[in-house]
Amino acid sequence: MNNHPEKGFTLVELLVVMVLGSILLLATYQVLTTNTRVYAANTARAQGQQTLRAGVDVLSGELREISTAGGDLLAMGSDSLTIRAQRTFGLVCAVDYSGSPVKVTSFTVGPSFAVGDSIFVFHDNNVDLASDDEWFGGVVSGVSWSMACSGGPSQVLSIPMLKTTATASPPDSVRVGAPLRGFETMTLGAYTFGEETFLGRRVEGSSSPDPLVGPLLDSRGVTFRYLDSRGQVTTVDTLVAQIEITLRYESDMKTFQSMPVSDSVLVRVFPRN
Repeated sequence: MNNHPEKGFTLVELLVVMVLGSILLLATYQVLTTNTRVYAANTARAQGQQTLRAGVDVLSGELREISTAGGDLLAMGSDSLTIRAQRTFGLVCAVDYSGSPVKVTSFTVGPSFAVGDSIFVFHDNNVDLASDDEWFGGVVSGVSWSMACSGGPSQVLSIPMLKTTATASPPDSVRVGAPLRGFETMTLGAYTFGEETFLGRRVEGSSSPDPLVGPLLDSRGVTFRYLDSRGQVTTVDTLVAQIEITLRYESDMKTFQSMPVSDSVLVRVFPRN
């Protein structure tokens, strides 16, 4: 009778296999963890860059339309500014001074004027002089529609505050072809919503701001600098030729160097002057 030795693994072999398997699992786990952290950090970075681009688009779009020489920059702060933002534009087709309030017929470009809109109307005054040209402000109290502008749809605007005369000028100082600007006054800047900082907007008359873009860095998330035509810092609103905007973003996500994922952008916007 032949005796065959039983085949199997020794304890040492089992221990070696377990150690090698553990090393392999640990390496696989490390790779997965690293990939997860890289993906999360890249996602946070992309989100931050998207936030900054959106903020720049919002601010640039608003600030390019203002005229600092014309008084559209109402307040200048390091983390906020107040402007008259153009919302509607029209061209005068006719002016009726026979009643009160004055009625201006406008060919409207873009959104229509509405009752309660703040508006500026250009007074040419003496056509031979540029020094007496003025923008007069008012609030639209009535709106009706007509076909007075070369047979096209037009709006007849009642504007009680519209001046009808100027010193040494005829009463028709608002002339055919004069521009009209409907606007709203708003403050753009850093606002806190919950415990986070956002680029926000508060329209005049509103009790609370609206968040636009964020979240941003808690401190210095939104900063402004005001520069004149020579690139020097100025505190005079009518001399502002450039507005420097800096937006900063910081995430709770950490990099491999244990630093928060962060980014910033600096742009200069040239207002319409």
